[in-house]
Amino acid sequence: MDRNWARLGETLKAARSERGMEQQDVAGRIGVKRGALRNIERGAIVKVTPTVLAYARLVGWAEDSVERVLGGGAPVLREDSGPNQAVVPEPAAEASDLSIRVRQALKEGPLIDSRVTEVTTPSGRVKATIVVRGEEGTPADQLLAVLRSLKIDVTMEGS
Repeated sequence: MDRNWARLGETLKAARSERGMEQQDVAGRIGVKRGALRNIERGAIVKVTPTVLAYARLVGWAEDSVERVLGGGAPVLREDSGPNQAVVPEPAAEASDLSIRVRQALKEGPLIDSRVTEVTTPSGRVKATIVVRGEEGTPADQLLAVLRSLKIDVTMEGS
């Protein structure tokens, strides 16, 4: 069976656009650079990667939708694929070093926003991932106002 990677990219891009999402936002939410996302959307890939699957989850596709689209079919939307549905990878190899408490917190409440930021220091790079979740029923603007006033004190263990 021929797999149509360009079709997969076009379909993901269309799903992203339908949700009003920018490439940069999607890239940040799934933890990749914009160029990687651009390669997926152009069909310049040759295998299904965790990044492709995270992109599909972000736009609300059911688990087997990537394979369906590669084979010429249409994606199937998850029942829980509303616009604020979070993309939280299942605890896999890349998330296995997170504590159980952190993995659970990543699943609680509606997603307000998420960002991955990389900072270059004189001795190397540091990545910070920020996931903002709210409490059911609390307006997003109230949560964001509180978040904007938040100051985070970062300390390293053993420092």
